[in-house]
Amino acid sequence: MDPSIWTQVAAYIGCEDLSTALPALCGLGWRCFELSTEHLQLIEDAPDRQRRIERAVEQLAALGARMPQAHALLAADVAHGDPARRDADMDRVWKNLRTCAALGVKVVVVHPGTGGCWRTRDEYRTVLETNARQFRILGDQAGELGLRIALENLFDPRSDRRGRRFGSLPCELLELLGGLGHPALGVCLDTSHANVQGLDVAQAVRDFAPYLIATHLSDNDGSGDQHRTPGYGKIDWAPVMAAFAEAGYPGPLNLEIPGEAGPCRALVRLKVRQALEVTRRLIALVRAGGHDEVDNEA
Repeated sequence: MDPSIWTQVAAYIGCEDLSTALPALCGLGWRCFELSTEHLQLIEDAPDRQRRIERAVEQLAALGARMPQAHALLAADVAHGDPARRDADMDRVWKNLRTCAALGVKVVVVHPGTGGCWRTRDEYRTVLETNARQFRILGDQAGELGLRIALENLFDPRSDRRGRRFGSLPCELLELLGGLGHPALGVCLDTSHANVQGLDVAQAVRDFAPYLIATHLSDNDGSGDQHRTPGYGKIDWAPVMAAFAEAGYPGPLNLEIPGEAGPCRALVRLKVRQALEVTRRLIALVRAGGHDEVDNEA
């Protein structure tokens, strides 16, 4: 289990391109990364796409770093009600998968399709069945490339009038994955999403344990999706880490912390460096089974 961070945090210290982000983050102590959706799109939209892929692979090797995880297009909705939009998003995720395979990524995070928000059981069954059809295709494509796809838990919109967003509750993703039984499909647990949804985050880890292959760790106070460094919100991390220990999760603990952005780059650098120490302490908590004595070390 390694501390990991998503590469877009480097944009907050002035490194917009992956070629500058990787050495900057390694300079702050990080050696394991999730390729952000923004950096993935920059690579794919560039005229020198293949050279950028080669440069990233060369940089990682030279830096003694690795990038086992990536995030597919954030806005993709593979269950969208408009067939043209749905097909376009499927094509883009397929392109994401091919790029990630070329980069040596092993797990690609993809949002479950919401198809808008559901209000009735019939609407729920429709979005569930559409997701099942689409992720069976994507799972087959990922498997052919030697990849796995991690479906990320989402959270409901605040207005009840908009209905429910599919993938906000563990039971929804578990029903989807259990029905598919696809070896290339699993779950990325986003702790901030779980907390703002009002879930018991430790229980969410236990619920997802059989499918857990990726993580987005961050914190919030429950009032919104703030994505702060763990410890700067209201999540009780000791039982969460104990649940990770029970689950036997072996992968990176990956931070996704856009809430640490700020106008002063020097302070953001300090926060990114501190976030590494926080993640190392969380890993120590996992190894200690979540026991509080880890927190009492000098």
